[in-house]
Formats: sequence, C-alpha cells, structure tokens
Amino acid sequence: MKLKRKVHDESSHQTKRQKIVKDKVVSLDKIVKDKIPKDKSVNLDKGKRMMKMMGYKEGCGLGKHKQGRLEPVQAPKQHGRRGFGHHIPGLEASSLKWNAAEEEIKCKEDMEWIRNLHPNMPTLDEMKCWLVTGPKKLTIDDETYFCHKDIVTNVINAKTVFDRLDSVEKRRARTRCNPYETIRGAFFLNRAAVKMANMDKACNFMFTIPEGLGKNELLYFADVCAGPGGFSEYVLWRKKWHAKGFGLTLKNENDFKLSDFYAGPCETFHPYYGPKDNGDVFDPINQEAFKDLIMQHTHGKGVHFMMSDGGFSVEGQENIQEILSKQLYLCQCLVALMIVREKGHFVTKLFDLFTPFSASLVYLMYRCFEEVCIFKPNSSRPANSERYLICKRKRPGTHDVMQYLKDINQLLLKGDENNDVLRLVSFDELEKENQFIEYLRTSNIELGKKQIIGLCKIAAFCEDSTLVEVKQADMRKECLEYWELPDESRTIPRHMKPRDLLNTLVEDTSFLTMSPTQLDISNIGDKLSCPYDWFCMPCGTPKPDEEKNNATFYMGMGRGNVYRYVRNTWQHIDDIKIELPPNTLVYAEVVYEMVKEFKHQQKVLALHIIDALYLGGEDVRGKYITDRYESTKIFCEALCKPAGNNYARIRAMELFPVGNNIRGKLRITQRRMKNNKTASVYELPKTPLDAHDDKLYFIPRSVMFLRSTIDPWNRHLSRTHCLPYVYNYKTKQTLFEYERPRDAEATFIESFKSRLIWHWPNNENLSMDELAKFIKDKCSKNNKTVKNTH
Repeated sequence: MKLKRKVHDESSHQTKRQKIVKDKVVSLDKIVKDKIPKDKSVNLDKGKRMMKMMGYKEGCGLGKHKQGRLEPVQAPKQHGRRGFGHHIPGLEASSLKWNAAEEEIKCKEDMEWIRNLHPNMPTLDEMKCWLVTGPKKLTIDDETYFCHKDIVTNVINAKTVFDRLDSVEKRRARTRCNPYETIRGAFFLNRAAVKMANMDKACNFMFTIPEGLGKNELLYFADVCAGPGGFSEYVLWRKKWHAKGFGLTLKNENDFKLSDFYAGPCETFHPYYGPKDNGDVFDPINQEAFKDLIMQHTHGKGVHFMMSDGGFSVEGQENIQEILSKQLYLCQCLVALMIVREKGHFVTKLFDLFTPFSASLVYLMYRCFEEVCIFKPNSSRPANSERYLICKRKRPGTHDVMQYLKDINQLLLKGDENNDVLRLVSFDELEKENQFIEYLRTSNIELGKKQIIGLCKIAAFCEDSTLVEVKQADMRKECLEYWELPDESRTIPRHMKPRDLLNTLVEDTSFLTMSPTQLDISNIGDKLSCPYDWFCMPCGTPKPDEEKNNATFYMGMGRGNVYRYVRNTWQHIDDIKIELPPNTLVYAEVVYEMVKEFKHQQKVLALHIIDALYLGGEDVRGKYITDRYESTKIFCEALCKPAGNNYARIRAMELFPVGNNIRGKLRITQRRMKNNKTASVYELPKTPLDAHDDKLYFIPRSVMFLRSTIDPWNRHLSRTHCLPYVYNYKTKQTLFEYERPRDAEATFIESFKSRLIWHWPNNENLSMDELAKFIKDKCSKNNKTVKNTH
C-alpha cells in the first residue's frame, strides 16, 4: 500500500511538471483541481481548511501582507548559478539589446591622434584663474557636456544591471563572450604586460624603440602605480638589460613581484618607495624624491617614457569610478611631467572621461605634449570603462603646468568636501578649444557604444550559458602574431647547476684554469714589443700566494644566485651582496672601495668587471675589446641600484690604451689610511651614480694587460694623421682603425689567454719608470718604422 502511494505521487509530480513546462504559467488552483483524484477530495478539503486557518484567501498570497507568490516558479529560463526563481531586474531586457552584428572584432585597432596646435604653454597665473572649486559631487549621470546624454545613461544603466549578479556567473560569462579573452597574460605574469605589448605595437614601438636612442645608450623608463609589474616585465622582455626601470607603487599586497618576472631580467628594475617607505604617489615628498632619483640615474635628462596603470577596488560604486579616481589621475600625470624627458612619452590608464575634472586634466596633458590619443586596446576587456591616454613627445616648458598640478594635489590632500576641485580648466576656456572638445566627445561616444555592446553581451551570455564566442582562438593567434609576441605558455625558468649552464654557454672551458703571464723585466721586450696592441687597467688582484682575492669568473643565474669559480669548482658567493641577470659570465674581482681618509675613512666591497663573455644572455665574446668594455659599462650602469640599498656596487673597470702617457692614466695618488699610514691608491672617476661627494678609490695591487689584436695584425699610431691604424706584417696591408677587419680583432678568449699581469706597485723586478721608458721607446721606434712603409 505504501509502495502504490509512492508510485502514484511520483506520477502526479511528473504530470504537474509537464504541465508547467508546457503552459509556463499555470494557476495553482487549476493544477490542484485537475490533478488531484476525486477520491482524495476529503484530503484536499482538509488542506484548504488548514490554509484558511493560516490566513489564506483565494486569489491572495500567503504572508502578513499577502505578499506571497500566486503563480508557480517559471522553470524553463533558469541558467547559471542563480537560485531557482531568482530574477535580476533588467538582465533579460539587457540581453535582448545585444546584437552580434553591432560588435566589431578585428586585430588592428583604429587610433585617432589629436595634434597640439598651440605654440605656447599656459602660464601659472593663467591657470590659477581657470580653477573651479565647490562641494564634492558624487553623481555622474548628469555629466553630458563631453558625451551624448544617451551614452552616459546607457552606460550607467548597463553597469547597474550587474550590481546583483553573482560574481562567479558574471566572470564566467565575461570569459566566454570576450573574443580576446584567451590571450590573457600570454607568457607574462598578468594581462597588463599584454596590454603594454598591444599599445607598443599600436604606436609603432615608440616606447621600446624611441627615436634617437643611441647604440650604447640605456632605455630609461618608469612604472608608477603598476604593481605587480606586468608593464615592466614586457619592457624588460623586449629590451633585456638594455632597459633600466624605476618603479613607484604601494608596498605590501600591491607591490612589485620581481620574483615573478620570468620573461625579463628584473635585476635592472629598481622599485622605490620614497622617504616614507610606502610608495604613496599622492605624497608630494615621495614625488620629489622619485624625481631626484630619476634625474640622478638618467644624467639629469629624465626617463624616455613613463607608464602608469593605477586603480583600486570600487566594488558597489562602479558608476562613479571616475570621480573616485580623480586624484590618482592627477598624480600620475603630475609625476610624468616631473620625470619624463623632452621628446619623451607617457601612457596612463583612465576610466570614464565624463566629468569636467577629467576632461580638463586631459586638456592640460594635450597642451604639454605634441600629440595625444585616447585609446582602448583589444587586450582591455570591452565591457569595462578602462582606456589609456597616450601622450607622444613631451614639449619643453611644462614647468608651470607641473606646478599647477602640484598645487591642485595639495588641495585634494586636504579632503575638504565643501571645497573640492571640480574643474582645472574653465568651461569658457575649453569652449574655445573646438578641436579638443570634438575629439573628446567623439572618443567618449565611440568607447561608450563599445562598452554598452560589451555589457549587453555579457548579460546575454549570463542568460544563456550555451552561448560561445567562436572567434577566441583565431583572435589569440592573430593578435599575438601582430603584436610580435610568441604564442607560448608561461613557464618557470629552468633551474640549472653552474657547471651545466657553463657548458651551454661555452663549448671549450679549458681557458678557465689558465693563469696570466707575469710581466717583469725579463720578458717585457718580448711581450710588449708592440705596445699599441695592448690595453690595461689597474686591479686589486694581489700576488698568486694571496689567492682569496684573485680575479676569477663570476656567473649570474638570476637575482642573488651568483657563483664564483675557485679551484675548479663553482661556489655560491656569500662575502658580497650582488645581483646578476641570468646567463651572465664575467671575469672580475672583488675589491674594497674607500672614501675619505684617516678616522673618517669608509670602505665597502665592490665587484670590478675586467672583461666579459656573456652579459645577461647576450654573447659579447666576439666583440672587439673596446666594444666589450662599452657594453660592460652600460650593463653595470643598468644594474646600479638607488642609494640606500645594501647591495654592492658593480663597476666596469676603466680600460686604457697602452701608450706614452701610461703613468698619467693610472692616476696614482697618496691617501692616509685608517691606521694613519700612507698608501698609493687609484682614484675612480666621479659619476652621478656615486652616493658620496668625495672621490672613491682603492688600493691597486696589479695592472692587467689585455691584447686587442691577433697575429699577424698589430696596432699602431699614425704620426701624420694622429689616428690609430692596424698593420698586417705578412701582407703589408695598412688600414685605419675604423676600417679594421674582423680577423684583426682579438676575441675574449684570445685576450684572456694572452693576458699579462704586472704586480705593481710592489714589483721589485719592474718599476713604473722602467715600464714607462720602455713603452715610450717602443712607441717611438714603431711609429718611425711603420711610417716608412705606410
């Protein structure tokens, strides 16, 4: 009997469900009357009496205010993770507005630039008259001067639909509907890196290959409000150690994650957090300190370009994100004017540009650069308000605008809601700028339309979980190819042992154990028979019996993972704190650099690079000796960290051609040591990167000689032209140095194998006077001899 009742109940339930599906909305009374057997009417009457006792009246819902549901739940349109019957107002209507034909999907975006036609910059007094303040405004729906009213309204309405949508469901729909979504971060740490790659290509690589960048010049850049550092990882991937970056961002959870820079060498990127050690870009003290740091490391010129990608959570307040971000907008633009060099570039993230504050800030940047563009790259999701202001070639004379923005920031820091900054430029002034206003309105309208389409598309994909965007795979392939990015997955760099890495860099490693030939009075005539073949430098390497501080090989495997070659083994260094990019192999020594004298003397360890094989993965072995030196010098400049850190200085030792003035080149002077004894020291040249005002020096214990040519070529100096030239003593061919053939140049291996070491000033067998006289006589004789055959 129980079994029969159960079967009957299941049959009744199935019949009821079929009826609901067919008619969609069926009254509860009708279902009850039609589907309950007549012999059960007694039970039905009993149920009605119970409901009546609970306050039920036919045609009314249950509940204190009769607010209960009268109709059964509609089942057929239920999708996603929303609760059964849960309805989001506006979502269905929004999905009906999406029309696939209105969406434009293509690889190459259209860019519209606006050129600054003003010959002069606005003055500070002039701009102060433009400033408008008043009570803080927290609504945006009436900001229609710089955009069509319908666009503003529809953007706000479209955003509002999602306020009550489940975040997981929304994220899944967004992932399915965005045609560019599967690109993600490619092989970089996040999507920001791909955005920068996208914009760099769209601007014809004006960021990473700027006009006028010299062959032996570093690319300087700044990354502000951009943790964890995707922008910088892209630049360092594109340029390797030839780019030197400076970062300013909030510490802790928003900090740069250098350990995750798998694609580019993070050793030439230097985070900075200001005197307050917090990285707050709003703080004027941090701004000034960051500017001073940049100017010190860029020889007073500033960076070639600055990137900023600032943002913060505005959950629940998405519609006024622009208002909440106004000070962030301003400070990023302010810092750019402080640190970007003339003809340099700037790119910064913005959101909506409806308010007079945002519009007037963009106008001031338009006045400070030759051209600007408001651009939304494909790699930025279509449904968000994100866009980028790209400013090309900074103009001279922007100091007044910079000072004006500093003053505005001081007002914003006060946080006076009754005296908030509403406009940086008056309407009267902006109305004169027909070209600019038309450009801004057009941009807002076009980007607003695309955003509305994107939002409606997400709504449609939320409503129907079966929808898919079929172009995702094709757009990933096309875009990565167009942006010149390899279609690779992000992988953790392979960890290798030093010996294994060495074998991948160098085939024959036998040279590692070759000791230098000691130069003395007995072999000087043979070894330095042609002095102009040689270059030299002072070293701290002592005699062989003091092996601890000898010059040897150093291998960089990334960050502080550095090894030293000692007695046929690679040892992890622990006596000096340095960082070297992966795949670096140099011949170097550790020395004590000193400053001041006697009781005030200070000394710190430093790594002096004598010669190089690989610099951050770049093979320099085959370069001419002076070219290797120039590359090493730039490499060390890129690695030089801001003052206040506890890392040792890495320096490329000066390389001098051997000639008549060798005594003067070595710059030996006397200094009082801490023990009050006098010592002969070598003074290092003063550079802007030195933290001390006094000259640095170290105690030389030897001079290293490296040969620049190989047999049968020799190097000489022409008396007639006062220019160096090379001479082949077998073929009698003579060429000026700028015509020097490749087969006349000694590679690193050839220079290293033939190197000489003179243990001066403590060499009893060969004094400076003897060496200088020998070199002078030889130079004079060689010049005479060769002159006759020249």
